[in-house]
Amino acid sequence: NDRYGHQAGDDCLKQVAKALESSLKRPGDHAVRYGGEEFAVLLAEETNLEGTRKVAETLRANVEALGLTHDGNPVHGHVTISAGVALAQPEDGLSPQSLVAQADKALYEAKHQGRNRVVIAPGSV
Repeated sequence: NDRYGHQAGDDCLKQVAKALESSLKRPGDHAVRYGGEEFAVLLAEETNLEGTRKVAETLRANVEALGLTHDGNPVHGHVTISAGVALAQPEDGLSPQSLVAQADKALYEAKHQGRNRVVIAPGSV
C-alpha cells in the first residue's frame, strides 16, 4: 500500500487470495483473510503433519509463481508469502486461540528466518 497505493495493494491481496484458494483441493479446505495482509488456511479434513507441510509449501510456491512485482522485496523482487503452521486434532483439546497463537509464532519465525518459507510450530502433532 505504501509503495504502490491502496488499489494496487487490494488487487495484490485478491490475486494472492485466489492463488491460495485455488491451491486447495478438498471441499472442506478454505483460505480466509485474517487481518490486513494475513490469511488463515483451514484444513477441515483430517490431515497429518506431512500432508499439512505439503499444503503449506504448495501455497507458498503458487503465490511465488504469480510473479507479482514487489520492489519492496529486496531478496526476491516479487510478492512471496511466509507460512506459520500449527496442527491439532479436536481430541487434543487445544483452544482455537492457542492454535492461532502457535501458528502466529511459527509465522514470525518464518519471517525471522528470511521469509518465503514454511515453519511448523513446535509441538504440532
